[in-house]
Amino acid sequence: MTQRRLGARMGKPQSWIHNCEVANRRVDVTEFIRWAKACGVDPLEAFKRAMRL
Repeated sequence: MTQRRLGARMGKPQSWIHNCEVANRRVDVTEFIRWAKACGVDPLEAFKRAMRL
């Protein structure tokens, strides 16, 4: 999925998505949940997967 498409799904500009992806901006828990849902992923499963890293 493109940054532009994800931004549209989340109601955020493409630049916001970019800044999160390159760690210029931290993503809080509520944003993580919205991000996962926008990608069609269960937020709890995504968080569990992230915790294993």
